[in-house]
Amino acid sequence: MAFGKGLSAALNNPKRYGFTEANQLLAHVAHLRGVEVASLRNPLAAIKWMKENAPEILAIENTKISMTGVLTLSQIYTVSRALAAELSPQFFSGSMSRRQLEIALRRAEAEQGRRIAGHDRMKRAVGFEEEVFQYLCENPADLGLGAEVEIARTKRDSLIPSDFSLMQNGIVVALVECKSHRKTLHRRYLVETLAMAALRVSNHTNSILVVPTSWGQSIQELFDLCCDLRISNVRVASFGSTDDRDPKFSYENE
Repeated sequence: MAFGKGLSAALNNPKRYGFTEANQLLAHVAHLRGVEVASLRNPLAAIKWMKENAPEILAIENTKISMTGVLTLSQIYTVSRALAAELSPQFFSGSMSRRQLEIALRRAEAEQGRRIAGHDRMKRAVGFEEEVFQYLCENPADLGLGAEVEIARTKRDSLIPSDFSLMQNGIVVALVECKSHRKTLHRRYLVETLAMAALRVSNHTNSILVVPTSWGQSIQELFDLCCDLRISNVRVASFGSTDDRDPKFSYENE
C-alpha cells in the first residue's frame, strides 16, 4: 500500500520525474522492479478505491493495511455498498481478516447471483493458501519437524508477515509462507521472495516457502538461489497434484 500510495502520487506529476506522460513513468517503474506493467495496477486500484471511500484511513502514516484486503473490499463494494460500509470499519481496525472478507464476498456474490471479474490472482492465492493449510493440518509429518507439530495461522500484526506458524510445546519453530500460481516468474521476484523468507529466520528456527508445482523450473531456481546466496534455514517446498492424483507436499532437493 505504501508503494501504491507513492506511485499514485508520482503518476499525478510525471514531469517532475522527467516523463511527459504517466504511462511512460509507469513503464519505467515496472522496468526498474523487473515486473510487467499490469502487476502495478493492483496497488494503484487499491489506492484509488481508498481515496474515494476511505481517505481518512489512507491519510494515516505507516498504517498496516493489506492491499489484497482493500481489493476484496472494493469487490464487495461493487456487489453491495451497504455491506462494504458495514465491513470497512472492522477491516481497517484489524478485527476482520482478509480471509473473512473473501468469505463475505463469496456470500454476497451468491446472494446477488453474480460473480465479480478481476483480481483472479488474489482469489487463487487465497485458495492455494487454504489448500496447503488443510493438507498440512491433516499431514503434519510431511513437514519433517518431528512429532507434535501444531499449525496455526499467523497473527495479522506480526512484525514479519507469514501465513502459518508451526509450534512445538507452544514455541514457534518455523514460519510458512505460501506463494500462488503466477504467469510470469522474473528472477527479481524470486530473489525478493527468498529475501522475505530469510527475514523470517531471524527469530525462528526455520522458514518454509511453499509454491505450487506449476512453478516448474523456478522451484529448482529458488533452491539454487538459496545455495548461491548462502541463505540458511530456508526450505523450499512444492505443493500440488499431477495426473488427477492426490496433492503432494515435498521439499526441493531433499
